[in-house]
Amino acid sequence: MKSLLILTDFSEAAFRAAEYACGIAAGLEVNRLILYHAYQTIVGGTEIPVVQDSQEVYLESMRSLGLLHDRLKALAGPSVEIELVAEEAILGERINERYRQGEVIAVVMGVSGKSNLEKLLMGSMTAQVLKSSEMPVLIVPQNALVGRPVKTVVFATDLEEVTHVSLSRLYAFLDAFGASLYVLNVMPETQEKYAPETFEAITDLHRQLEKYAPTFGYITRNDVVEGILTFSDERRASLIMAVPKKHGGFSALFHKSISKKLAYHSAIPLLLFPVVE
Repeated sequence: MKSLLILTDFSEAAFRAAEYACGIAAGLEVNRLILYHAYQTIVGGTEIPVVQDSQEVYLESMRSLGLLHDRLKALAGPSVEIELVAEEAILGERINERYRQGEVIAVVMGVSGKSNLEKLLMGSMTAQVLKSSEMPVLIVPQNALVGRPVKTVVFATDLEEVTHVSLSRLYAFLDAFGASLYVLNVMPETQEKYAPETFEAITDLHRQLEKYAPTFGYITRNDVVEGILTFSDERRASLIMAVPKKHGGFSALFHKSISKKLAYHSAIPLLLFPVVE
């Protein structure tokens, strides 16, 4: 049984992510959506931490998950099971445990850029997941379009340390979506021209992706985020995909936390793939 693990804090941003997951479930041959809420009964931020009743928090969380289930059931369709999970847990550890069980193919989460406070709160959660996740992470902006097929994918890469392991996961999603593929590299204007090893990486990437008949794009822009988003917007991309560097986890994807900037500034969902040793 293939599953998507959908993280929720019961915000509208999280609901939009769940809506989006419903829309792509059939294409990915997913037959189970896991609505997952992690909570803490010890609340810090003050001199004396507040300890909440664990059973009360659990029941309230399950009630909220039940309401979310009712909003999503018609969108998911009769062939997709929706499982509800609420537990006191450290988020990063638990989602990886779920992934190691072998059924979850990706974690889905929402992101909102409405206010600095929301960016701070969601940013903390986003950073935690991106830093620790062993599975692909799909970040869905609050203003992303839902219910439409994925027709055009932009695969943004820095051309460094792209491995066969990460690409094997990329293949699974590209095969499922059957979308037109653009492969994009943005080089800062201040950077020297491509080194010989970079040309080797480009040749290797052409070979690895040739069955998808991709279009390759190479642009120069100091603001890498702006370059990726402009390129994607011009091609009406449905999804941006990226593979992080081998060392440093998701947070090492390009310089200056570009993955977080993309999540906050793009209306296009962003799918990030981890590299597994």
